[in-house]
Amino acid sequence: MPIDPYAALNAMLRAEAARFAPPARQNEPARPARPVQPVQPVQPGQPLQPVQPVGSDREREQNGTAPADPAA
Repeated sequence: MPIDPYAALNAMLRAEAARFAPPARQNEPARPARPVQPVQPVQPGQPLQPVQPVGSDREREQNGTAPADPAA
């Protein structure tokens, strides 16, 4: 069975291209999960406690959840 010259050339070119190509980019490591605050059941007639925000202001800005700037 004869060898296809174009298939051989294609294989050679692919091997050379792979030799000089940069390595594949690795995914960034996963960020650690934020701690979850346990939820306490509320009894009827008991006052509600205020909710505390989780994370710093800088994290909220990076995630795009910072409050809007009123001067903008």
